[in-house]
Amino acid sequence: MKIMFAADMSFGFNDIFAGKEKAQVAMAEPAKLFGQADFSMVNLENVFGNKADSTPIMKSGPNLISEDAFIEYIHALKPDIVGMANNHSKDYGEDILFHTKDMLSESGYTCIGAGKNIEEAYRPAKISKDGINVSIIAVCENEFGIATDTTSGTAGYRLGRVTKAIKLALEEGHKPIIYFHGGNETNPFPSPGKVELYRHFIDLGAEAVIAMHTHCPQGYEYYNGKPIVYSMGNFFFPRASTDKKRKTWDYGYLSELDISDDEVKLEIYPYSFDLEKVTMLQGEENADFMRYMGCLCQPLKDSKKIQSLFDSWCLTQGYINSLEQYKTEYFADGYAEEVMGLKNVFGCEAHNELVKNTFLMIFESRVEAARAGVEVIRKLQAMECI
Repeated sequence: MKIMFAADMSFGFNDIFAGKEKAQVAMAEPAKLFGQADFSMVNLENVFGNKADSTPIMKSGPNLISEDAFIEYIHALKPDIVGMANNHSKDYGEDILFHTKDMLSESGYTCIGAGKNIEEAYRPAKISKDGINVSIIAVCENEFGIATDTTSGTAGYRLGRVTKAIKLALEEGHKPIIYFHGGNETNPFPSPGKVELYRHFIDLGAEAVIAMHTHCPQGYEYYNGKPIVYSMGNFFFPRASTDKKRKTWDYGYLSELDISDDEVKLEIYPYSFDLEKVTMLQGEENADFMRYMGCLCQPLKDSKKIQSLFDSWCLTQGYINSLEQYKTEYFADGYAEEVMGLKNVFGCEAHNELVKNTFLMIFESRVEAARAGVEVIRKLQAMECI
């Protein structure tokens, strides 16, 4: 069984639908690869609806919505499964969430990662071919719009729930795959916590972990014979400035899993995108990208190196400054807007790990040692191989 995975697809920064033919041109090259796989999946990172008539939820970060016509890009790609476990699926509330989910389902796509409650949001996509059964479980970090036992939203990460989902899949004779939306945005490397977590999913019985959210490619590895993709980067996330390459934002790779009874193989397909289309990389451009990927994959073999790089990454971020915003009078009802940024810093796993590590670096006097690696981070963000 071959399954093709793509990462984040969003039209939330584009106000004007360019037309069905333009959508088909934009998706033509990756659609060929999708068509060659037995099954395929993409993550939709905005909702569909009329922005003028919709009310955004209170959150830090942008609220992403695009008009219904943009579903033509998904039609042009023809995935079997669309994931909605991410930090934008409830950006305009419950009605728009279900409007989007219904549009996808009525178009024939299996839609996972969001639902009327946390149980529904965690329901996997189940696929089968030639005696091989797979359950794909879509999960995201805990930012905004997370479902609860009694409210709608997305499948926010809980170790107990992921463990239960993996166990249930195995009991049903399915191979579990975790499709995870999380990580530190624009960081070329996964954090130590993400490496530990994704490997733990494999230890629990997952057949593979395929991740995204960072808006840049990260590396991949085999852990105990199972593939872990730490981030595929953006898939198609055009902005007005995309006509001028912004390096890692505009590059990524598709991940194809070839699953048999006794093994799973990973093959990646690099691409770049602009306002017009996704272009699969060829020739020297593909070779350059693969050399770059080698730079991103190599440190995954050394836990001390990953920690050192994360220390350096923390020095490039300003999250710790947000703590100055808190006032004691906020500890009362009516201050949701004042604390929403702090709520995200401490509630989202990636942000939380960054802040905790920053304080630990200060406590253990590791700050100056980490400064030497900042230039390495900057060069890799510019897709320069060290």
